[in-house]
Amino acid sequence: MKLHFTTVDVFASTPFKGNPLAIITVPFNTPLSQQQKQLIAREFNLSETVFLHEQNEADSADGNHRIDIFTPFAEVPFAGHPTVGTSYYLLVILKEQNARALVPKAGRMPIRLGERGVELEVAHNVHVHDHPFKNESFGHYPVVSIVKGMTFLLAKVPDLEILARQDRNLIGTENTYTRKEALDEGWREGIVTTYFYCDLGFDEDGTRLLRTRTFGAREDPATGSAASALCSYLSLSEDGAVVRNFHLTQGVEMGRQSDIFVETTLKDCGGIEKVTLKGTATKMMEGWFEV
Repeated sequence: MKLHFTTVDVFASTPFKGNPLAIITVPFNTPLSQQQKQLIAREFNLSETVFLHEQNEADSADGNHRIDIFTPFAEVPFAGHPTVGTSYYLLVILKEQNARALVPKAGRMPIRLGERGVELEVAHNVHVHDHPFKNESFGHYPVVSIVKGMTFLLAKVPDLEILARQDRNLIGTENTYTRKEALDEGWREGIVTTYFYCDLGFDEDGTRLLRTRTFGAREDPATGSAASALCSYLSLSEDGAVVRNFHLTQGVEMGRQSDIFVETTLKDCGGIEKVTLKGTATKMMEGWFEV
């Protein structure tokens, strides 16, 4: 069986920047096991690989495109650069007329074109954990899940020099997929990574500027799920407007600058109403491989 793939660099408008993503097209009624998907993702060995399933009749009626997202080690329910990259692939590269939403394991996420490239409404379930690492040296940092299975230790640093010194997941690189057992009951799934950030203030139009780095099993050039978690947490914990905009720059230290845009909307009664993840991408390669 042959499968088609396309790679894109996500959160970047020029080649060899941003976060690379492989998108595998899975034809309708093609049997592809969980093990096969994992092996394919490991072969590409990128931060994530997306399996984009051809629409069935129900999908077509609703404008849905079902996707599975895999790291080289496991499936995840949601990740930012795979969903933004796949949205770009559908809306810009394929110019797909019937693409109104992606459906990863985390839930349906409406997509559209916007000023920043593509816009994705994250199917969020923001949860701030009760200091699960309180007995560790890094236990004072907030731990936030954007959805169950995608959890981030949000480590603020005072300046870019200290940001540049960071080189590992604070919970331990080898513990990225195992320290979930320390999380709040009912949330002990998926991965736990460290999202370092430095606050650079605001630009002239009121957009919050942040420089970031992500470390899990390895460093990630762009992490839209972590950006969504951080911006949600800042919106919940700080005074400000109901609608807030953020521009996060990541991957600089890796030579793969990524520009991630997030807009959060608060509920009248508190909590997060909406998280919109925005960005562009650049097509890099395409081809076929045998399974």
